[in-house]
Amino acid sequence: NNEGFRNLDFSALKVTLSGGMALQQAAAERWKQVTGCQVCEGYGMTETSPVATVNPSQYVQMGSIGIPVPSTLCKVIDDAGNELAFGETGELCIKGPQVMKGYW
Repeated sequence: NNEGFRNLDFSALKVTLSGGMALQQAAAERWKQVTGCQVCEGYGMTETSPVATVNPSQYVQMGSIGIPVPSTLCKVIDDAGNELAFGETGELCIKGPQVMKGYW
């Protein structure tokens, strides 16, 4: 809502990534309206330096954390360590070259 922001040149902007918390749809729509660039949501944490998953820019789906970045594996497990089926609730485990030692 800053007038100076609306006057910036966003013509070179190709991709915008969002992380840290769920992105509100109204904020994503406003960003696209002002910049002309879609927002891709992702997921990560300090231990994944900092990204593990992201929506591909050509397949943005609001409310989705996307797919694992290259060389990264993700699975959901139960309390016994068994891998769960799609849609079941459990612990998200992430493995990849960007993940700190001591994690799956």
